[in-house]
Amino acid sequence: MSSIPTRIPRRTKDRIEKMQSRLRLRDLKLSQQQLIDDAIEYAITHEDDFIAHLSQSQPKTPIEDDTLWQLMHKPVDMGKTDATRIDEYLYGGE
Repeated sequence: MSSIPTRIPRRTKDRIEKMQSRLRLRDLKLSQQQLIDDAIEYAITHEDDFIAHLSQSQPKTPIEDDTLWQLMHKPVDMGKTDATRIDEYLYGGE
């Protein structure tokens, strides 16, 4: 199996190393790659719990603050328009 380099933030790398240390105290010696592979496998086999955990850890944005919701429920009247300025209206440029 080939590997693809992945950038891992320093904070995450530190957490992986701490987990490795705690596992070593329990006589489980895993490489960082094995630890990550096992964590992913665990998340896959416990997908519903993992998704619930992710849902709880993500900040909830009130729907009224969502840009799309605002555009749909509080549309801006641009007056008379035609197709020659569609890019400006859609993308904000000319």
